[in-house]
Amino acid sequence: MRRVGLILILIIAVNFSYCQYHYDFNQNCKDAYSAIISLKFDEGKNLIEKEKSTNPENNIPYMLENYIHFLTIFIAEEEDEFEKLSKLKDDIISRLKKGDKKSPYYRYCLSQVYLQWAFARSKFKEYVTATFEINKAYRQLEANNEEFPDFLPNLINLGLLHTLIGTVPNNYNWIKKLVGVEGTIDQGVGEILTVLNESISNEEYSMYKTECLFYLSFIQMNLMTNKQKALDYIKMIEDDSCSMQNPLAIYAISRIYMDNSKNDEAIELLLSKPTGEEYFPFYYLDYLTGLAKLHRLDDDAVNYLFIYVNNYKGINYIKDAYQKIAWYYIVNCNKEKYTEYINKIKQYGNSIADADEQAEREAENGEEPNIYLLRARLLFDGGYYEKALSAITGETETGFLRNTKDSLEFYYRIGRIYHEWDKVDNSISFYKKTVENGAESEYYFAANSALKLGIIYESKGDYENAEFYYEEAQSMENKEYRNSINQKAKAGLHRIENRE
Repeated sequence: MRRVGLILILIIAVNFSYCQYHYDFNQNCKDAYSAIISLKFDEGKNLIEKEKSTNPENNIPYMLENYIHFLTIFIAEEEDEFEKLSKLKDDIISRLKKGDKKSPYYRYCLSQVYLQWAFARSKFKEYVTATFEINKAYRQLEANNEEFPDFLPNLINLGLLHTLIGTVPNNYNWIKKLVGVEGTIDQGVGEILTVLNESISNEEYSMYKTECLFYLSFIQMNLMTNKQKALDYIKMIEDDSCSMQNPLAIYAISRIYMDNSKNDEAIELLLSKPTGEEYFPFYYLDYLTGLAKLHRLDDDAVNYLFIYVNNYKGINYIKDAYQKIAWYYIVNCNKEKYTEYINKIKQYGNSIADADEQAEREAENGEEPNIYLLRARLLFDGGYYEKALSAITGETETGFLRNTKDSLEFYYRIGRIYHEWDKVDNSISFYKKTVENGAESEYYFAANSALKLGIIYESKGDYENAEFYYEEAQSMENKEYRNSINQKAKAGLHRIENRE
């Protein structure tokens, strides 16, 4: 009997050993990872299948498979695809949980899957489930970082989570408790920078370079005030020939160019983006091309916007794209076409993103934009400041201002033009006049003016005034772009509170 018991124990031990999968991020897996983040999903899938066939005990291919699922959902934003791929998540998690717990990749791979699905769910307003998955990802990462402090890939997602949680306003601390994440923007940036620096000097981590630069670029663009730093990051991307064949890198660079008055460079880059059947369709790049060309008032801008609305089956920026098509027609004095396309906003797309919500508000209000102010806005957004200023100050009088909203936007536009034109002191009085006249307005002009005043005073070292205007920006009742303005104001207050 004892002999039978020993035999059973040996059989169980052998079976357990056989079923415990390992983690080998070998060259084949690295090649698959590089293909996947370059949106060459078919190539990535072929390499994954090759690895599964030749190394069936390796768990890394399953984590990489989830990368494809995540990017497919995040880029395409199609609900049917989301539902289909979400059914595969549990199988991947189950497989990963059977891996070698002594490997630093065990918790890392699980955290990747949890975090990627949290971000995917947020696209479809599944916020409760996303919150629990972020909590799971964070606990895995924290434990992994404690047990394997030298395993640098941990720091990419930890940095991302610490940065994002650092923007949550103090009056929403319950969110931090619910999510279970504590951290600051500076902490998160520092963690991602650690991996970036290692990716440059150490071949073992070189594959993470594009991903780190992608995150750092957008953190600088959206949460920090150092524009030059964002441009420094994209210079590093541009110097990497492989990255320039990555549509995600093109997306990051063009967005930063557009936000830093380099619209011509953005157009040139977008027109030379990598194309071909080997790439997963990324129609948002067509939207950006149309938008950048609209900022320059190009005659063919609308063609790219039509590519987006006619091909993209996702949920975001459809309403916004129809608004931009309508704007194209009205600045070209075709009010009939403006009406046709502004009405399509009511029929298509969703209003999750701030830009879509603002487009829907214009459609519902039924108020045509002021052509003079709209031309100035578009030119300003492209960084053509002299032309933008001439569009509204070249008139002999302000008779083109039709109402209170127009007057508010008039002062706001001049303030924005002077500010971005490096004539900052000229902008202050226009911003203040906008705040004074529009503090109770539902439009975003006053709230964003307060945000910009906060940024100006912070750059001057006048932290008292900076704090005052950051708080003003968050306290206003604007319905337009409220989320993004509040997030940036929160980031500004955070910088002031944590300055050395």
